Amino acid sequence: MATKTAAPPSVGVNFGDSSFYSGGFLIPAGKYALEFTIQMFQGKDAQGNSKGDSRLGVMVKAVSLDDPKHEPYEQFYSMGSKAHLSFAPNPETGKGLVPVPGGPASGLPDSTNWAVLRKSLIDSGLPEGVFTNDISTIDGVHVVMQHIPEPAERAGFQSNTAENQESRVAKKIAVVSEILDDGKPWEGTGGMPSATAAPAAKGPSKVAPKTAPVAAKAAPAAEAVDEADILSAAVTAGSEVLEKSPKGTAWVGFRTAVFSKVKETFSADMAQAVADAFFGGDEGANSLLNQLGYSKVGAMVKPIS
Repeated sequence: MATKTAAPPSVGVNFGDSSFYSGGFLIPAGKYALEFTIQMFQGKDAQGNSKGDSRLGVMVKAVSLDDPKHEPYEQFYSMGSKAHLSFAPNPETGKGLVPVPGGPASGLPDSTNWAVLRKSLIDSGLPEGVFTNDISTIDGVHVVMQHIPEPAERAGFQSNTAENQESRVAKKIAVVSEILDDGKPWEGTGGMPSATAAPAAKGPSKVAPKTAPVAAKAAPAAEAVDEADILSAAVTAGSEVLEKSPKGTAWVGFRTAVFSKVKETFSADMAQAVADAFFGGDEGANSLLNQLGYSKVGAMVKPIS
C-alpha cells in the first residue's frame, strides 16, 4: 500500500479562517510573548518515555514578559487525533499546513486544544485574516494567559493520548484572555524579548524600547534614510511575500510580513521607514503594490487584472 505524502509546500492551507473549523502541563497564568511552530508531537510520561500516538498541532513557546530570563515554557496544542491523516506541517517553514493527498477531511474539529487557543486569540481581538496559511504573522504577539475548563463535550472522553491525559489531570487549557496593546505584530509592535531584557515595568510598556536610554554624551543623529533605498527594501520584501501568495492575501498579513522581512534583512529603522512611507493609507499602499503588479482592494491585496 502506497504511503501518503504531503502536497508541494506551495499549496497553503487557510487554517486561520473560522470557516475551516467545525464543531499535566499548562503554561502558568501571566503575561507572555508567544511564538508558534506547526509540528508532529508525541507526549512523554514523567520518566521521559514516549507515550501515546504522535499528533499534528502547534507547539507554543511562551517567554515571560515579567521575567524574560526565565526559561521559556513550551506547550503543545493538538489539532486532533486524526488531523495528520489530512494535513501535514509545511516542510519548508514549519509555519503552515499542507494537505495530504486523499486525506479524509477538509477542515479541523473545533473542540481541540489548538482550536480553543485559536478562538481565544480571536475573542481577544486578533483580526480575522491576520494569519491565513502562515502563522508567522502572529509570532511575537504579547498576551495574558489564563486557565479555563476544557470544552464540556470532551468531559466524557477516555483516551490514552498525551493531550487527553494532560486534560484529564488538569481539566484546564491555557488560553489567551487579552492581547496587549503594545504586542500586536500586525501593527508593527510586539516581538520576542531577549533573555537580557529587563523585567516589564508596571503599566503598558514595550519589551524593547525603540529609543536608547539617555547617555552621558548624546550620540550623533542618525543619517536620514534615502527614499530610493526605502522603496527598494519595500519592493524586495514585498516581492518575497507575494511569491508565497501569488493570488493575493490579506492586507494586514502582507503589511506585517513585509515589516518583519525588512527588519530582518535590513534594520529596524528601515522597517519603520517602510511602514511610514507605505502603510499609512491606501495611497501609500498602492504606490508600493502597483510596482509589484498588485493593488489594495478593501482589506485584501489582489493582482491587477
